[in-house]
Amino acid sequence: MPRKDNKHKPSAKSEQIKSKQIKNSQAENMDVHPTPAVKPLWLNYSYWLVFILTFIYYGNTVFNDYALDDAIVITQNDYTQKGIAGIPEIFKNELFTGFFKVKKDLVAGGRYRPLSMLTFALEVEFFGLNPHVSHFINVLLFALLCLMLLRVLEKLLSQRYKSSVWIQYIPLLTTLLYLAHPIHTEVVANIKGRDEIMSLLGALISFYFIMKAIEGKDKWINLAWAFVSYLLAMLSKEIAATFIVTIPLALWFFTNTKFKTIVQTALPLMAAAIIYFAIRQSVLGQGGIKTMPELMNDSFLEMNSSQKFATIMYTMGIYIKLLFFPHPLTYDYYPYHIPITEWSNWHAWLSLLLVLFLAWVALKGFMKKSLISFAIFFYAISLAPVSNFLFPVGVFMNERFVFVASIGFCLIAAYFIAQYLPQKIKSTQLRIAILVVLLVAYGIKTISRNSDWKNDFTLFTTDVKVSVNGAKSNCSAGGKLIEEATKPGNEDKRNDYLKQAIKYLTHSLEIYPNYGDALLLLGNGYFEYNKNLDSSIWAYRKLLTLNPEHNLAYSNTELVLRATDSVDYKIKVWEDYFTINPNRFEVNYQLGILYGRFKNDLPKAKYYLLRAQAINPNDAAVNKDLGVAYGMSMQYDSSLVFLKKAVEIDPKDSQTLVNIGITYLNLNQKDVALDYFQKASKIDPNVKIPIDLNK
Repeated sequence: MPRKDNKHKPSAKSEQIKSKQIKNSQAENMDVHPTPAVKPLWLNYSYWLVFILTFIYYGNTVFNDYALDDAIVITQNDYTQKGIAGIPEIFKNELFTGFFKVKKDLVAGGRYRPLSMLTFALEVEFFGLNPHVSHFINVLLFALLCLMLLRVLEKLLSQRYKSSVWIQYIPLLTTLLYLAHPIHTEVVANIKGRDEIMSLLGALISFYFIMKAIEGKDKWINLAWAFVSYLLAMLSKEIAATFIVTIPLALWFFTNTKFKTIVQTALPLMAAAIIYFAIRQSVLGQGGIKTMPELMNDSFLEMNSSQKFATIMYTMGIYIKLLFFPHPLTYDYYPYHIPITEWSNWHAWLSLLLVLFLAWVALKGFMKKSLISFAIFFYAISLAPVSNFLFPVGVFMNERFVFVASIGFCLIAAYFIAQYLPQKIKSTQLRIAILVVLLVAYGIKTISRNSDWKNDFTLFTTDVKVSVNGAKSNCSAGGKLIEEATKPGNEDKRNDYLKQAIKYLTHSLEIYPNYGDALLLLGNGYFEYNKNLDSSIWAYRKLLTLNPEHNLAYSNTELVLRATDSVDYKIKVWEDYFTINPNRFEVNYQLGILYGRFKNDLPKAKYYLLRAQAINPNDAAVNKDLGVAYGMSMQYDSSLVFLKKAVEIDPKDSQTLVNIGITYLNLNQKDVALDYFQKASKIDPNVKIPIDLNK
């Protein structure tokens, strides 16, 4: 019997190894399947599914009121309040100017986002102040964004994986995970977050037109539309700038487009970005607006370089954790909800190792053009501008900062669900059940979180329980509780609200002793709770030691001092303030009238009133009081100078006209006096005149 030669026949083991290698290669590179993929019929309804689910997840936001930063861009913004008439000012000014009335050093670099502000102005013009309309528009725009994301991913991935059976599920899975993810509630549920939505929507539309241009049909028309949509994206929010990198990167990863063509198609993006930054610079000036050195504007203010880097790395880990497990969520990541982190903290090291691992995976798969590699690069590039690595953004982190970057996470998650889950779980029904459970869990959290954004009261009092050590969250909750306590109809809750407010504000100051907003509100809270003047004045005084020009500290001091009849107490307070800021108008004026009207100390009265008049020569009241003080000192010529100055400023002040008349009587000029008395009587028939005008 002839022997069979097995010399060149591979062993079973080698066949197994070879098969595994082929399988892994196909999984990594997603090579084209030998048979065309058949698109399941139900995928034809994917767009309707995305649209409907968006309103299911975010429909309850339509019933919410304004919250958080909505006041800055809508309810208390002078420009948007003018409606269409305010649009020119929106385009000519920094975002915060319409709220603060002046250019304010609030955030590093300034903010220029006129397009989203324009939409708010149009809403006010046609619907008035209607938060329900605004919320509906936000949800609608987010639905359009998700639909655009689905279309872009379908078009992008189909360029490379035309016959892959499983790859056709990736765009839909990515989109479903994205729209359901609770971390996006800050953007969608907060009306102000529209700038994020519009920016990403515009960037995706631009990406779509670039892909159409690459196909060769109506190339220049599509590139023109890409330019327009990208410029609109930039005018909505600067974060769209990252797409100058990510769009060409995506084309390199997933299409066979030549490098030269990729560069050419990126030119409209670059042109739009240049135009935007040129406009931005013309409005904000060279380098934008510099921020004041204050902890709430610069979270790293009290850190050294080592602590700063460790804290930034720590936040990178929190972002990843929240993407996997989005609980608990909060609007406040200010100091010190995010603590000052040292390298002795294992969380910082774990975050660093995780980042390095992701970088290794991304670089390893770069030349292979793996989907996971692209997703990691997309995440890193999108997050970089708000990571604090490149430049300070004013806060440690925010959930809205991953609004764009989270697409990378969702893409990876969708990849594993579509490619690897079937290898572990053969039952299609079970895989679908797992996906449904995930989407339902995300959805429940999203819907629940939307309710927290109902208004400032629900948001602040909810999130302070999450950001327990956040100075801002405690301050905001305390301030809102004081506001609610003083509203008509809340009398039964007044004391409970005020006690809780004082507790939160005190804790805020324990975290950050020099927090001006907390000091002001604590002073208000003490007065509202039990008319505790000493505690109120202590808070206002400390605030003035930090900021001697704090207007509300002076005006609130005037208000609380009305609660006491003790002139000596009032003088003591204002003289103490005088040591802090001797050149403040209110301080000198209050001391002047206290010494003059209640102490009859005319030399001191004139001393302080003259100082006040020198600070503000055009204040009618101080000129009037000076005139009276000089009159009481029988210095009638000087009295007339100040009284006439007061009438110049306020011609309708009948009492000042009477005082001038009295002064002329004292100068034995009765005819002139009568003339002023008659003028006063015409303005106010009830004004008291020392003589009978009919005689």
